[in-house]
Amino acid sequence: FVLANQQYYPMIVTKMIQLTLHYGTCTESCVAIGILSYQLCEYGEFKASDHIGRIGLLLCEKFKAEECLPTISVVYHLGVRCWTRHMTLGLEKALHGYKLGMQLGELQSALLNAYLYAVISFISGRNLIELESEIDMFEKQMTEYKNILLANLTQVIHHVISNLVTSKDPISLIASDNMKQEGILAHAIKANNDMYTCHVCEFGGIEAYIFGKYELAADLALKRQEVENKMSRSTRHYGVTDFYDGLT
Repeated sequence: FVLANQQYYPMIVTKMIQLTLHYGTCTESCVAIGILSYQLCEYGEFKASDHIGRIGLLLCEKFKAEECLPTISVVYHLGVRCWTRHMTLGLEKALHGYKLGMQLGELQSALLNAYLYAVISFISGRNLIELESEIDMFEKQMTEYKNILLANLTQVIHHVISNLVTSKDPISLIASDNMKQEGILAHAIKANNDMYTCHVCEFGGIEAYIFGKYELAADLALKRQEVENKMSRSTRHYGVTDFYDGLT
C-alpha cells in the first residue's frame, strides 16, 4: 500500500509512532520504529537512523516477533544500514528476509526483500547473467502473488540487464525500437504511480549512460527529479541517483 501511495507514507509513520508513545510498545511498534529510522535517512540523519533502527530490532527480539523481521530487514538492514556500511553486506539479510517472509506468509515484505536484493545486486556490480536468472524467479513470484507494483519495478531491472547482456547496439530502455520497451515509461506515467515512474527513469538513465546516450540520460534524470518533488522521499538508492545526477 505504502509503495503505491507515497503521499500517505509520512501520515502512516507519524500515526504509528503516536500510538506507540501513547499506549506503550507492542509487536507493531517494532515495525513503526523501524520505519521511522528509515524515514530519517531522507534528512541525512544516518547515525540517528541507525540508533532508532537498532531499538526496533531489539524490540523485535524482546517480543519474539519473528513475523516482523522481514519488514525490519527492508527498512533497517536494507534501508538504513546501507548508508553506514557497504551495501553488499545487506545482500545476505535481504535473502534471509525474503526466505523468512515466504515461510511465514509475509508475502509483501518477502517480495520487497527480493526486489531490494535485485537492486543492490545490480548497482553493486554482481554478475549479470547469474543475477538475471534470480530476478526472473523473483518476477514470476511477484506476478503469481499479484504484487503488480513490485513485479513492474523488478521487470525494469530485468529489461536493463537483458539489454546489457545481449545488445550490441547503444539501445536504451526508453529510446528503443522495441515497442515493448518503449512503452514502459508511458505505462508507468499512465499508471499514475510516482515510484514506478522514478524507477524507470533511474534505471533507464543508468542504461543510457552506459550506452553513451548522455542527453537522454540527462532528460530522464530531470524527469525523475520532477516526479520526486511530489513524493514523500526521493529514490536515492544508496547514492546512485546522486552520482548519476552529478554527471548531467
